[in-house]
Amino acid sequence: MTSSSRSTGKRLPISCQACRTRKIRCSRDGRPCQTCVRRGLGAEDCVYLGQPRLSSENTVTADATLQKELLARIRNLEDTLHKQAASSYMSDSLSPQMSPSVAGSFSEPDSSIGISQPDVRSPFLGNFGTLQTFSSGYVRYLPLASQWGSVTGSAVHDVDADIPEEGDDLQIPFARNNISREELLAVLPPGRYCDALKDVYFRVFSPMFHILHDLTFEAEYQRFCHDPSSVSTAWIALLFIILGIAVTALDDDDPLLSDLGREKTVSRNIKVLSSRYRSAALRCLAADGVFSRHSINSLQCLVLVNYARIHRGLPTWTLLGFTHHVAISMGCHVDPERFGLGPIEREERRRAWTGLMILYINQNNTFGGPDQRLHSQDVKFPLEINDVDLLTGGASEPTMHPTQTTYLLLEYQLSKISSMICETLFTFAPRLSISQIETEILAIHETCDKRYQLDASGETLPTHHLANLNTLYGHLHQLFLLALRPNLCRYLQGEATPETCSARAKCAASAKATLAIYQSLHDLPQYSTYKWYNSGLGSFHAFHAVVVLCAILMHPDNQFEFTETHDLLWRSLDAFAALSNRSNFCSKAVPVIRQLLDFVSARNQQQQTLIPMDNTVPTSAAPSFIQPYPTPPLDYIPEPLFAQLRPQNWVSPSSVQWDGWNFLAQDQRLRQSGLG
Repeated sequence: MTSSSRSTGKRLPISCQACRTRKIRCSRDGRPCQTCVRRGLGAEDCVYLGQPRLSSENTVTADATLQKELLARIRNLEDTLHKQAASSYMSDSLSPQMSPSVAGSFSEPDSSIGISQPDVRSPFLGNFGTLQTFSSGYVRYLPLASQWGSVTGSAVHDVDADIPEEGDDLQIPFARNNISREELLAVLPPGRYCDALKDVYFRVFSPMFHILHDLTFEAEYQRFCHDPSSVSTAWIALLFIILGIAVTALDDDDPLLSDLGREKTVSRNIKVLSSRYRSAALRCLAADGVFSRHSINSLQCLVLVNYARIHRGLPTWTLLGFTHHVAISMGCHVDPERFGLGPIEREERRRAWTGLMILYINQNNTFGGPDQRLHSQDVKFPLEINDVDLLTGGASEPTMHPTQTTYLLLEYQLSKISSMICETLFTFAPRLSISQIETEILAIHETCDKRYQLDASGETLPTHHLANLNTLYGHLHQLFLLALRPNLCRYLQGEATPETCSARAKCAASAKATLAIYQSLHDLPQYSTYKWYNSGLGSFHAFHAVVVLCAILMHPDNQFEFTETHDLLWRSLDAFAALSNRSNFCSKAVPVIRQLLDFVSARNQQQQTLIPMDNTVPTSAAPSFIQPYPTPPLDYIPEPLFAQLRPQNWVSPSSVQWDGWNFLAQDQRLRQSGLG
């Protein structure tokens, strides 16, 4: 080769300038190259000096396509924002009077019926993606951005082949192992016990947390009994968690407990059995590859595992976040009408999302996390109908009786109000006042009265509806006690105004009603299968009521009020003691309540010695909220007891500060030694 040819044929670089500068390997596959993409660089940084075509012609085509995509997305976004702005007034209201039904939408769109069918099923309507369904039953949600495969050249992986390797650390905490399907099935109890526990679940728990379509599960269960290989591993996981939840509702002397468990106490048997079946459910999900493959059964199982762990007082926040992301990866954050699914599949998705939001909101309140508005999504509420209506297409008219989803819908509204209370009490710039929240609580109370009203013929509601109504009322009174806490504390500090005196009367009434509900669920035989609730959340609500009443009794209106309330508190102590054999919460609460009642009695005796009280019986059982109460003395309530009344201690059972009650034991020792 001559020198002239060498000078005219100067070698130009084939790698981009960014890779050459960093002295790393360039993929040379476009602008930007994949190496620059991984480094977060754009096309303006990825320049080819030796290949001008890569920096011009190829980019022009891609840029034009991208511009069209972006313009389409901007137009869709503007349309969506206009629709949301038009419906914002409706979505901000919680009052059930805004709608003839409890059911509605998480974002309350202008119309849930008037959208034409082609628009509802259009995969590009309003920047929503599509569902990718595989022959094995797994479902994946593909956002709009994932549909740019023609631009980026990327392909969507086949979820059936996307099985994590044995050592994949993404399986933590659902660690994959070599356990076989036969070994998982061997953990199941004998068939007759499965039948019994399944029936307990659908009789007690399904009406309270109705995320399954009962008839569909029953058909699948019968098929499983005849051929265990006919169902997926995720469905077996769902069966396991149903058994794990159902075992907590068994009565103390139920032979199922002694047959299935080998522990010496009822509480140990329930703990071991429920833990065994929850663990088996998670192992099934791990075997199913839940970190990369999801179905409606795996999502339902995860939601129920969280539900079970919360009611057992176990840590849940991390698992709940994982469940939330599984739901999003399946597209459950988008209303299923956009995907053209069948009625049962639509409702299963809505129910799972609603149940997940209830758990998420409540746990977010407990952890004091920021309000991420997760409940303000495109997803509509589940229909307020019974499962059979989804098969027959009936119940187009609103029913006057509660349905299988009534409780779930009302519980969501209460969870939302609970979140509003936490925001109002614990933030510097709350959006709502206490009076506005009180109005919302009263509106839900009125809805409960209407939805669960007795028949004109005198026919009583089924036991599960009566139990659900009692738990709803208990939750409502808990919200009252929280929302009115600022005004009650002002009264306890000596500020006697019509507003604070009204708060005192309302708190006393709500606390007494809570204890009455607690006593009914404990005493009446028809509620024997609800000890799981009464020993958990019910005991928490009752303990809160006990503390509020004891604080009020530090300065009673008269001796009659003191005696009547004090007797009520002693009777409730018997219920706490009876449940302490199966409830850690009750076993902690019993000594505190006993010491607290002794503390209040001693305080009352001191006050009677100094200032004799009025012993007359009030002429009205419902005192006026504006009647003048005696102005409390400045030392009305001891500081340690006042500190325990802080609302952040009463958001959930895990918020209770048990160490804060140590002052009671110290006071008791002082009184016994004659120094108090």
